[in-house]
Parts: sequence; structure tokens; C-alpha cells
Amino acid sequence: MSNLFEDEQFLSLDIRTQKRLARSQFQLQQAEAEINSLRYHLRQTQLELDHIQRVAEQSQTLVSAMETSKFWKLRSLWFKVKGKLKQVVLLKGGEKSDKLIVNSGFGEETPAISEALTRSEIWKIEPASYQDSVPETRINQSLTAHTKTADIIVCVHNALDDVKDCLEAVVRYTRMPYSLILVDDGSGEETREYLANFADYQGATLIRNESAKGYTFAANQGLNKSFSNYAILLNSDTVVTPEWLDRLLACAESDPQIGIVGPLSNSATWQSIPELFNAAGDDWAENPLPEGMRVAEMAQIVAEYSGRLYPRIPFLNGFCLAIKREVIEQVGYFDEVNFGAGYGEENDYCLRTRKAGWQLAIADDVYVYHHGSRSYNHERRKQLCDKANLALAEKHGVEIVSDGVEICRFDPVLQGIRSRCQVMLKRRQYIEEGKKLWEGKRVFFILPIAGVGGGGNIVLHEAEAMIKMGVDVRIVNLAPFKEGFEQGYPENKVPVIYVEKEKNIPWLFPQCDAIFATYYASVFWMNPLTPDLNIPIRGYYIQDFEPYFFPNQVTDFIEAWLSYTLYPDLVRICKTEWDREMVKDQVGVESFVGGATVNIDTYRPRCQKLPNTPKKPIRILAMIRPTSPRRAPKLTMEVLREIDRRYGDAVDIVIFGCESKELDIFDLPQDFRFQNLEILNRSQVAWIMNQIDIFIDYSVFQAQGLTAMEAMCSGCAIIVPQRGGTGEFVKHEENGLIVDSSSPEACLAALERLIVDENLRTKIQRQAIKDVCEFYPEKGAFYTLKSLFHGGEIRGDKNA
Repeated sequence: MSNLFEDEQFLSLDIRTQKRLARSQFQLQQAEAEINSLRYHLRQTQLELDHIQRVAEQSQTLVSAMETSKFWKLRSLWFKVKGKLKQVVLLKGGEKSDKLIVNSGFGEETPAISEALTRSEIWKIEPASYQDSVPETRINQSLTAHTKTADIIVCVHNALDDVKDCLEAVVRYTRMPYSLILVDDGSGEETREYLANFADYQGATLIRNESAKGYTFAANQGLNKSFSNYAILLNSDTVVTPEWLDRLLACAESDPQIGIVGPLSNSATWQSIPELFNAAGDDWAENPLPEGMRVAEMAQIVAEYSGRLYPRIPFLNGFCLAIKREVIEQVGYFDEVNFGAGYGEENDYCLRTRKAGWQLAIADDVYVYHHGSRSYNHERRKQLCDKANLALAEKHGVEIVSDGVEICRFDPVLQGIRSRCQVMLKRRQYIEEGKKLWEGKRVFFILPIAGVGGGGNIVLHEAEAMIKMGVDVRIVNLAPFKEGFEQGYPENKVPVIYVEKEKNIPWLFPQCDAIFATYYASVFWMNPLTPDLNIPIRGYYIQDFEPYFFPNQVTDFIEAWLSYTLYPDLVRICKTEWDREMVKDQVGVESFVGGATVNIDTYRPRCQKLPNTPKKPIRILAMIRPTSPRRAPKLTMEVLREIDRRYGDAVDIVIFGCESKELDIFDLPQDFRFQNLEILNRSQVAWIMNQIDIFIDYSVFQAQGLTAMEAMCSGCAIIVPQRGGTGEFVKHEENGLIVDSSSPEACLAALERLIVDENLRTKIQRQAIKDVCEFYPEKGAFYTLKSLFHGGEIRGDKNA
């Protein structure tokens, strides 16, 4: 190496040679950061010397098997694909030109964009809109007791049993300060007497109408008596839950522009969870509670899994409304002229409030049970609804009403909330069952990573799920990686053990019931240092077929291949069926399948912070890994360049996953308009994906495709490679597009479809939000633990 540097004093290297040198230096730096002392460790014990002898004896047989394996065929195909990626060639002819001609591989030559353009000139949204440092998504903010005063107004018209449930829950679950205002709208004698006694005992204000005036008049009577910071209109057929008022007002106080807040419910039109409509699709869903579940328990689960996103919505259901005093002073009361009989008055009030500049929000961590319209029979209710709808359209216009309904039904944030509510009870069930089986078990994951990455993300979110099941989970990492790991995962909740050397890992065996390797080299680190050392259950958490990582590195390929069969007691658990099939077909051994999972709590649709006008450009995101050829960084950048050339200001292109200098070192195309957000942590990726319309992954193969799943969670339309395990969560043309990533033309065509076809793009985005929630971490964690501790009982069960 020193001779090389001495020669540089006398030689003038051209730019290409300098880039090759920089690339080599960069790769050496990467290797030094990632390569461990495996070979040194193998020399330290007699057990490992025996293993080396076995490797020597098997190597000739293995090489022969490799040459006839599916891998070797893939390797040959890969080099053919690489040959199709054309280089930049100089413009033919003798005339002077600063332009380059790019042979893009897409059937035509395209003038390159001048490198003289500045970032502000090439970026079609102001750079400040994405910020120099992408903000992190904050999750699970703490809840504090409310301090604002509130008047809870309950209008009553008979239905005494519901009234009793309602008022008893208010008294039981509402923290001070608050006051009660009861409006008895012509109830019968029994209800009248109950309300009189209740008001006297509780110190509530009671208003009595001898004959029913209708809800609109009754509500206005209550509002007239209210002078607190908030007026809470609460139907008498509701059941409130612990912390309901604290959470409602926390939402209202989170933004001064929020004027009215409503909760989630089982039966509240657009605020209903988990379903909006009944099975026939011809009426609103009632969503009865599961048998044996109390309302308060459901509310606790809703709060636990809530992102506290406070989505904005054009209409709120009138069953429970928290209205700021300033709104009442500015907007006034309900319209008694057009909506005096009830029904429609809250929609009218919502429209008037929005026209006055206020926002309406859902407190998505609040659940209030609603029995639903028991004060009127079905026929009377239908008559009132029809009349109210006509009055609403006549007063405000059909367009604003229909637009509002469209948003209420298809808003991505609301869809994300509903979809997560559809699986929250199943998530809780896996946790409770896991506690019964494995509470108190200790499981270690060997995860030697120096920064954020897909493999680390999966291990951590499933480890967190295991902790909820009562399992004592620890991450085992190398001490030299501590700083980078903690920078990449600042929000990590899983305890980490740092060891100086990988040879120290076996000394942790007595502290755990089971230990996992998470990539091929770490399998070798689970060899006991002495024959008398007690060995825990040893598992291999297989996230990819790692021999494919080394098409040109025979030693690493052999070690990755042998890792699957290194120990006779090794419990192999794959993330996808594709992984399982690859290990079985190529290596000849069976594995369990834990199942693909994604963190649906961190990655979810959120309120966008960037402009979202009808004429906004289509935002496209890609993760670029220049050091990983299997991730097709060059092909991806070439497709993006061609898209920029064809669509210009109609698209915005964003990449992440690498430093800008890596794009230079690896000669990746940069002669087009894009922004590189470089290295992002999990919450930053969650933030940026909420600003994006399309995510593309043109990898040669993807065993799972975690980043695509994270994009689906966030409401993006995705494109993924057909080779690998992506077909286990992507349904072509339903919740994503699956493409032959060996074809640049197919990759370009798929992206163009999503850009041009808004209906297809929207359909895919909506379905993706719903479908991907079925891949929650608790399911994968449960089946991983089941395979680990009960593998002998369930051998052959592919779902375990």
C-alpha cells in the first residue's frame, strides 16, 4: 500500500482512476467497520479447529453443488443484467457542447441536465419545506390531567336505562374541573323523577321542558347555560370511559386552530371503529363489543394503540362534541330554523365552524360507547335524516357537503386509524397468550450493527413485542458499534448488552434461555468456549438468503452457506416462505416461518406537513444503497433520471439511505433533479414517508422488503421486485405493483403507470393501508417464540 502512495507522487491519475481508488478506500472502511474477528475466533478453540477441518473436507463437494445450484444461475443472470446498464458516452460530432448524451437504456437518448444548476433551482418544492434535517416523528406523548373548565351538557328524552348508564359513567370517569348541565326534553315521569334526584344529589344544573322541543332546541338551552372554557355536548345514550375528558381537551389544546373535538366510538358514522359499514354495506356499522369485554377495557386498548394523531375532519358526529368557548362566541348556537327537529344540526354547525376558520379534530385516543338513536324509532330517524340532508345541501351547497363526505371516508389518516383498530384486539390476544406461555423467559439477539437498517428494525420491533409478552429480551451488540447504534436508534426501548469481542458472547449463555444469531457470521459466535459450558437454545433468525450477498466472494459465500447447518440443534426461523424455500432448496434443510412483520405504530399515515394542493407534484421516494449491488442503486437512479426528464415539474424525487459522497464514489447518475436526505433513523423515515406518494424498490430480490412495507403503512403506492418474498404481502395491482426488476423497461413502465394513472395510484394506496396492518409485530414475535421453545412439537407447521 505504501508503494502505491509513493507512486502517486510521480503519477497523475485521471478522474476515473481516482474514483476507483476512492471506491476501494470506502469499501475498506466499510469492511473494517463490519467485519469481525471471525477467523481469529475460529483459531482460539479446538472446537473451531475441528470445524475448519470439516469445512476443508466438504469444500470440494460444496463447490460442485454450487456450480449446479440455482444461485449460480442467478449469478450468471446478474452479470448479464449488469452488462445492459449503459455508460455515459460523449456527444458524437466535433461541435463544442457542454451537454452529455445519456443512453438510458429506455429506447431513446436524453440530454443530461447541466451540473451548474443550484439545489434551489433544481428542487421544485422549496428546500426548507423538507428542512435541512428531517424532523423526527414523536410518538406516545404523555397525558396530563386537564385544567380548563368544562360544562358537560346532556340532553335527555326518555330511554332511562341508557340515561342511567351515561350519567353514572360521567360521574365515575370524569376528573374535575367540570360541571353538569342536564336538559330534560319532555321525558316521562320516571325519567323526570330520576333526573331531578340526580341533579339534586350531584349539584347539576337541570332544565326541564314539559313537552319535547327536539334535540336542537334542547342543546341550545344547555349551551346558553354554559360559560366554561369548553361546552361538551354528550348524548344520553353514550358511555364515557376513564380519562375521556382529559384526552378530549388535550386534543383541543394541542393546536389553537382546533375548535371542536370528537372521540372514536363503536357507532358514530365516520368516527366508528373498527368498521364504518355493516356487512351488507347498506348501513352504518354498530361494532358491538366482543363478548365479555367492558367498555372501559375497550377504551384502554384504543388509548394504548393510538398514535394521538388528532386527524382533521370536515364533519364530526354530534353524539359527543367538545366545543371551545371562542367558537361559540364566534359561530353561535345550532340552527333552530333549518334543523330544529334534530339531525343535521351538527353537520351545519361543523360547516359554519370551518367557514369561520376553525378546524375539527378527532381525539383518536378516546373511545366513547354509543348505543345509537334509541330516542327515535327507525322510521322517524329516517324521515329526520332525509329532511336534514336536503336542508344542509340547500343552505351550504351540494359540493362542499359531498367533498367533505369524500374526505371523511377516504382520508388516509382516518383509514390508518380504522385499519389499526381492526387488528388491535388480535394484537392484544397474542400478547396475553404469549404471557401465559413464555413470561419470565430470557432471550438474547446477537445484533452486531453500527447503525439503522432494515434487519435491525425487524429485530427491534419484534423484540419490543416479546417484552410486552413478559419475555426478558436483550440485544447483544459489539462495543465498537455502540455510538453508531445509539445514534441510529435513539428511541430504542430494548436493553442492550455491549461486548468487546464476539468471542465473549458464549460467556452470556448462562444468562439466557435462548440466543439468536441474526446474520451468518453471528451463527459461528454461538460456539461454546469449553465443552462443559451449558448451551441455551440456539436459534438463527433468518431474514435473507445470505449466500446471495456474495456472488464474487467464495469464502464468505461458503461460510454463509454453512451457517444454516453449523449446529445440529440450531432452530432456523425464517421471516418469509421465500426464505424457507431458498434454505430448503439450496441447502437441503427445513426451517420454521415466523412471518413478515412491520412496525405499524411508527409507520402510519399522519397529517402531512408539506403542501398538498390538487396541483402538487407526485412525490417519489427511493432508498439508495450504493454499497449493495443487489439493491440495484444504479438502475434505480437511471429510472429516476428518466422520470425526471419525461415529467419535469410534475414529479419530485427524493432519495435516502446513503451519503452524497457515495453517489460520487460509485459513479451513480446525478444529472437530474432530486434531493438526497442521506441517512435517516426510523422516526425520520416515518416522517418523510408521509409526504410521499410512491415508493420504489428495484432490488434484484427482496427476502421480505421491509422498507416497502413501511411505505405501505404510511399510505404510499409501492413497486417491489417479483423475485423474493414480497408476494407474501403485495397483491399485484391491488395494494402494490410487482415488477420484473431485471428489466429496466418494466421498472420504468411500472413507475409511469403510478404517475399517470391517479385512480390506480389512489386505489393501491388505500388498500395498502388496510392490508399491511395484518403484519403487526406481535404475530411474528409469537410464532418466533413458539418455534424457538416448542419447535419439536410443531415441526413442519409452516405458520409457526
